[in-house]
Amino acid sequence: MRFTFKKLLNIDANPKTVKGQAHGYLTAVLYFAPWMASGVNVCPMAEQAGCHKACLNTAGHGGISKGGKLMRTPAGMLPANQIQRARIARTRLFNQDRPEFFRRLYQEIRAFMRKAERMGLTPVIRLNGTSDILWEKIPMPVSDNKRGIHGYFDNVMAVFPELQFYDYTKIWKRFERTQPSNYHLTLSYSLASRKYAQACTRAHEQFGASLVVVTRNAEVRDFHIELGGIDGDAHDLRFLDPPGSMIYLKAKGAARTDQTGFVIN
Repeated sequence: MRFTFKKLLNIDANPKTVKGQAHGYLTAVLYFAPWMASGVNVCPMAEQAGCHKACLNTAGHGGISKGGKLMRTPAGMLPANQIQRARIARTRLFNQDRPEFFRRLYQEIRAFMRKAERMGLTPVIRLNGTSDILWEKIPMPVSDNKRGIHGYFDNVMAVFPELQFYDYTKIWKRFERTQPSNYHLTLSYSLASRKYAQACTRAHEQFGASLVVVTRNAEVRDFHIELGGIDGDAHDLRFLDPPGSMIYLKAKGAARTDQTGFVIN
């Protein structure tokens, strides 16, 4: 089955990221098919953290299909809609034709920056909307005759040093390494595995990693916010949080019924 897509980047079509405009930011997000949905695992800690069953991939329009139709993927059944097909197609392009993927990504980021400038907003980018790829480790080829740029850069952040990139991650070891100065990471907490929970706590205490916790409902989230936590549902601009913050989110989509420990009671 051949899947197609129009764009790599989703620009503020997300009800949470669009809240950033009130703070002066325009957000672009790259959505892949999470975990094993494309046949290649792009979320290496998904099973240990328990989020493979509670992924936001099926929240909102991504979870709706005409007549409730489903399609089979290596990660199980998913709604048979264009959103899921496009996410699988993007992931396949990334894994099967990296030069073409980066060519398109470069062009779309440049267009996104121009759009933000026209709107009088600051552009920010989140590349792991529904994936957990170590972008800091992936070299990016660039060929731009107009700007006189040719060759390989250490990563996409090095190509656009003027841009703020940010992501959520469950790969706690990333906090043991120095990240690009324009790449902010927030660690996603889970009690699905005792080993994983302890690793998150160590990263928080030793490296100042901010932790995001998904709570069962708004009441639990609000309780922790009253104790000094940050409301993660107010906006998605995690790079604005002080280092070592505790951020609380309300469960959405399939996460509402999660019993793995990823969602905290």
